[in-house]
Amino acid sequence: MPPVTEIIIAAAMIVGTFFVAVASIGLLRLPDVFCRMHAVSKAGTLGVSLLILGPVLFFFTSEWGMALRGLLAIGFQFLTTPAATHLLSRAAYVTDYPLTERTAVDELEQFLDSVPDEVVGQE
Repeated sequence: MPPVTEIIIAAAMIVGTFFVAVASIGLLRLPDVFCRMHAVSKAGTLGVSLLILGPVLFFFTSEWGMALRGLLAIGFQFLTTPAATHLLSRAAYVTDYPLTERTAVDELEQFLDSVPDEVVGQE
């Protein structure tokens, strides 16, 4: 394997690890569920995709099946994570999950009705 390819693989793994670490720090440090989900979905998707890209590049010349499965995993990661995050954040908003006090404008207030958790359990 050429040294340039090894450097690219190592860079993808290191940058992917950095993005996953940023996502985990965002999950711990951000104030409300909406900010946390934003950090995890954006940085986590890119980080996991880069971590999968490293082995894909490593096995690209020798095992096509392994590389194809890795590329499919990256594609499914980019397709499913944003949709799942959107649905989870909408469910949190509709069940009246509290926003942080730093939230200045609630643009969804006019479009979505929020229902407190106590009412959801009684229906």
